[in-house]
Amino acid sequence: MRSAEELSEELKGIVGGDHVHTDIFDRINYADTSLPYDVEQEDLPDVVVQPADAQEISSVLKYANQHEIPVTTYGSGTSLIFGTKPKHGGITLSTERLTYFEINEDHQWLECGAGVKTGQLIKELAKLGYFLPIQTQVGSSVGGAVSVNTLGHLTDNIFGRPINNILGLEVVLPTGEVIETGSKCLRRSSGWDLARIFIGAEGILGIITRVRMVLIPMPQTVDAVGFFKRVEEIGDVIGLMYRNKLPLPMDGEFVGEKACRVGYEALGLDFPQGAMAITRSMGRSKEEAQRNAEEMVKLFKSAGATEAFILEDPEVAEKVWGVRENAMRWGQEKGLKGYLAIEVNPALPRLAEAMTELSHITEGRDDLIGQTESYLYGHVGSDSLHCLFAFPYTWSTEKMKQVVGEIWNLEKELQLKYDGVGGDWGWLPYRVPLYREKYGDTSYGLIKKMKQLFDPNNILNRGNLEGEV
Repeated sequence: MRSAEELSEELKGIVGGDHVHTDIFDRINYADTSLPYDVEQEDLPDVVVQPADAQEISSVLKYANQHEIPVTTYGSGTSLIFGTKPKHGGITLSTERLTYFEINEDHQWLECGAGVKTGQLIKELAKLGYFLPIQTQVGSSVGGAVSVNTLGHLTDNIFGRPINNILGLEVVLPTGEVIETGSKCLRRSSGWDLARIFIGAEGILGIITRVRMVLIPMPQTVDAVGFFKRVEEIGDVIGLMYRNKLPLPMDGEFVGEKACRVGYEALGLDFPQGAMAITRSMGRSKEEAQRNAEEMVKLFKSAGATEAFILEDPEVAEKVWGVRENAMRWGQEKGLKGYLAIEVNPALPRLAEAMTELSHITEGRDDLIGQTESYLYGHVGSDSLHCLFAFPYTWSTEKMKQVVGEIWNLEKELQLKYDGVGGDWGWLPYRVPLYREKYGDTSYGLIKKMKQLFDPNNILNRGNLEGEV
């Protein structure tokens, strides 16, 4: 194993001295996660590198293979299942300098580096009247979103996942070879397309460095809101929306009763008590979007909403979405600062049942989960439920680690019970036990064989496939 000094000096020869960091603060910054406790010494990389392009990444990986040094990839650190946390020290490789992008209207695709932030790309596309079908946190990287195959809050069966919209990739294999996949035409391959192997592989088979994606015209949208006495009524409404074959909203969200109370107070909204559903209806014209939003308001009222209306005032609309988005306020009214969220994706007929259970998930428990405050919210248009658990930040690290373990085990039990999947955040590393129980060791074994084929020295993101946390 190379010493930290040798490692640093040799990597400077590849990416330049300004892009190799061994300072303790940089190492902590690139190892930090959304876990509620501080980064620990054993979770730090030995060095952080920031390559400029695929060729420099290739050289770093060839060097790492030569000396058997683990490499952890880092996009923007917004992963919620901690795949960017180093498990074996070594090199953390940041893609933040891969910021090239091109919007080519003649070809009708965009191409960008993996380090481009989704929020920046959304703004640039909007200037030309296009829409990015990846609506994750604005600070997330495009490469990270594609690696997980997440589209964020959007309704899956309208826009599809990144795998449905990507024309091609540039990828650096763990052994250093650089490959390109796909095409520059709008027709996708009907046969083998290696892009499909890397999209959703969560960075264990290669480092995505460039993405080519079809352009999607920006739809016109109109927002509607409905208020319900009980959160499970919203689950019933979504089932009705599908069965009645209404035009699906591009974004269908909800906020549970407790979270609504906190959000209304924080944002100065005088809204009815209970749970809230928010939809963003779309259309090719504003008139079509308005008609579709009015249909949602009618549906809300017919299903027992205490109140429902179109969000005409942009300032009010921004606050309403703020109630849904500003999750980090939840729990603060009780002085709670530690947070961990889960994701449960019940089958549509069991959506209301799952919402009822999650609404009362902390009640009557004798474990640490019973000592937390829970807040229910999520992407109900795609039957995706999130539950955020808040607890005192004064708890010891060991106690917080224990509650984290309990929460993730609870998520696994609920996903299996309601036939759910990793719809937002992927499978690795915290969800390896869920994957193995849901799909079996034969399926898991195939992934391990693919990993061995692509990465014989297990250099890239070591520990994630093994479920190390």
